Amino acid sequence: MKDSNTYNSKKFLIRWVILTALVMFFGILINFTVAFFVISLLESFLNVALAYAIGFSIMGGGIGALIGWLQWRMLRKKIAVSANWILLSAGGLAISELVAGLALWAIGSNRDLATGGQSILIYALIYTIGGALVGLLQRPVLEKNSSKSYLWVYTCALGWGLTFMLLLLSTLQDHFLKTPLMFLAGCLTLGIITGIAVIKILDEKKLAYVTGRDVISEDGKLR
Repeated sequence: MKDSNTYNSKKFLIRWVILTALVMFFGILINFTVAFFVISLLESFLNVALAYAIGFSIMGGGIGALIGWLQWRMLRKKIAVSANWILLSAGGLAISELVAGLALWAIGSNRDLATGGQSILIYALIYTIGGALVGLLQRPVLEKNSSKSYLWVYTCALGWGLTFMLLLLSTLQDHFLKTPLMFLAGCLTLGIITGIAVIKILDEKKLAYVTGRDVISEDGKLR
């Protein structure tokens, strides 16, 4: 007979991965559209690089907020976590995008998908740093429930960086199947990496559950 904790962990991971991929897919479509709309408006009276910095900061914050919202919805069934989790996710990516954009503007450079491989490396670096910042901001929440919370910092850095590298690599593919498949792989990557890490960090076999405002462990004692 299968261990119920193992079954629950697998079920949780599958839901986490699928929902993260869906939110990422629609989040990118929506926020890229919004970002380029904002950029087109700002370009008429701002430097192009500065317009990109602001537009992509909005994009990063929007995607971070959506993923943060999903994670918050799933985590709050397991541990005590406030809606600040969403703001931390959005803020970490927005700040990373804004700082990178302002830095490029200051040196008279710019970034867009037309620059190909160079742009992809810049994006990957921005979202690796942004992911690390998100992990650092959110770690105190997990630290209350696990001594392995430090793993979340590395997880977010790897997950966000690798995800955006795959997503942007998909734009360089010249085959009608390679592009959607690589884009799908990018959407799934963040969910797989963060989902495995959440289970590892929280340790499903000893996971606390929430009743009202009190966190109760499996032995029935308040924590």
